[in-house]
Formats: sequence, structure tokens, C-alpha cells
Amino acid sequence: RAAFLPTLSGVRSDRDKFVIFLDVKHFSPEDLTVKVQEDFVEIHGKHNERQDDHGYISREFHRRYRLPSNVDQSALSCSLSADGMLTFSGPKVQSGLDAGHSERAIPVSREEKPSSAPSS
Repeated sequence: RAAFLPTLSGVRSDRDKFVIFLDVKHFSPEDLTVKVQEDFVEIHGKHNERQDDHGYISREFHRRYRLPSNVDQSALSCSLSADGMLTFSGPKVQSGLDAGHSERAIPVSREEKPSSAPSS
């Protein structure tokens, strides 16, 4: 009925850094695509049908976030913690510097330790 959405998610933007965190514990790194296009980051997750406690399930989500104009797009990073928290982040540049904007994929690196994302 309702589309699957990651439960814990959030965006943090402060003076020095822009961070998106997303609970994607049902997805492996191969199931996730993170792409930057112009001023947006798109995060897409999809896994094929698999068995769970209640039968068979397949999940898919698509999220799109606007990047602040002063994020340094050449220094974006994305990682997946051992407990399934995806963290996408980029440093902010001081005004006056040109942050290059173009479309490209951001690889998802796997971390062995659980994330330290703030829980609400």
C-alpha cells in the first residue's frame, strides 16, 4: 500500500558542512545509487524480491535533495556503515570560490563500524 521509505533520515547543514543521513539497512551497497546532477543529489535504492518473516518483499525508494550552492561538489563523499546508515556529505566552500557543478555518480564506500548518526 504505502511506498517503502527509509525510517531514520535527516539533513544537517551547518557553516562548514552539508550532511544527509539515511537508514538503508535493507539495502546492500550494490543496491544503492547516489548521483549528483546540477544542484541536486539523488539517492536511489532497489533490491529484488527476497524472503522475509512474512513472505516475499522487494523494496525501492528514490530521494532527491537540493545541495546548498556553496557545497564543494568536487569533495563529496558517501559511506555506508555496518548497521546500514548511509551518510552523504560535502564541505562548504567560502564564498568567492567557484564550486564546479556537473552530473556524476558518487561511489558508496562501506564502513565496518556502526554509524554515529544522531537518533531523534
